[in-house]
Amino acid sequence: MSEGSAAGEAGAAPEACVVIPTRRRETRLAFALEALAAQTLAPERFEVVVVRAPDAAGGPLARPPAGLRVRFLTSAVAAPAAQRNLGWRSTAAPLVAFTDDDCRPAPRWLESLLAAAGGPSTILQGRTQPDPDERHLWWGLARSWEITAPNLWFATCNIAYPRALLERLGGFDERFPAAWGEDTDLGLRARELGARVRYVDDAVVWHAVVSRPLRTALREASRHDAMPVVVKRHRIHRRNLLAGVGDHWHVRWLLLVWGLASLRRRPLTGALATIPYLLPRVNWRRPLTLRTVRQLAHLPVAFTLDGVETLVTLRSAVRNRVLVL
Repeated sequence: MSEGSAAGEAGAAPEACVVIPTRRRETRLAFALEALAAQTLAPERFEVVVVRAPDAAGGPLARPPAGLRVRFLTSAVAAPAAQRNLGWRSTAAPLVAFTDDDCRPAPRWLESLLAAAGGPSTILQGRTQPDPDERHLWWGLARSWEITAPNLWFATCNIAYPRALLERLGGFDERFPAAWGEDTDLGLRARELGARVRYVDDAVVWHAVVSRPLRTALREASRHDAMPVVVKRHRIHRRNLLAGVGDHWHVRWLLLVWGLASLRRRPLTGALATIPYLLPRVNWRRPLTLRTVRQLAHLPVAFTLDGVETLVTLRSAVRNRVLVL
């Protein structure tokens, strides 16, 4: 199903399309649309396609700001890969930019991406930072995202693909049911076809700082099982991992567990093994600040979440017969 705004029914064919999958975050989506309405790129040069999950009805829905060319589609399934595929396939724009419903693109985001576009085989990665209006909330169970250099994760909070390349790839693999791994898999498949990656530092997206209750954080941690699948498909993905083996926090968590278990028999060795995990978790240079106290109080929760992620990853690694932590 689709719904077009008045702004989306007129005007020339767009040069770029912004695709946003969304589910039950209409207030955040409204913020994203307002940010897109404030782009320095002329509004007739781009369109926005919002793809809602099938369970979107039942509450007030975000409406497009005046002058923004927006189309609203409804996916048959609530899965980011399927929603993004529906979005990019609905546009004829030669460049498709992806972001999320909990992100606010900075004013020059689209203008910078279009200026950096390099033909039908160039992927554009932008800078992602915690929303400056919410950065003070980024502690404890809150989550956000920060990307300040090119990498092989290909996060869809801030990335653009030529539509022709998406056609060659067949889009996102919809066998990834949750929002983990499908974006990395797409980018690595593109590289295997010879695509280039260009990092555009001034194409900035501000990612929301999302506070979470423990139950939500644990549920999200339990879904982190896609990495072994991606590594099995793409050996180059090991470059993203610590020593080519695992996520750096998973490796540090295992070292911490081993260190704590070894303290009685080997006090010095056990204590040293805990340092890689504990040191970056707390700002030890200013031990009396409120932030440091919060970090210390949060250590048991962080330990629990990292443990869940590590064990879920190990279970998936065994299932997929690949060495990943």
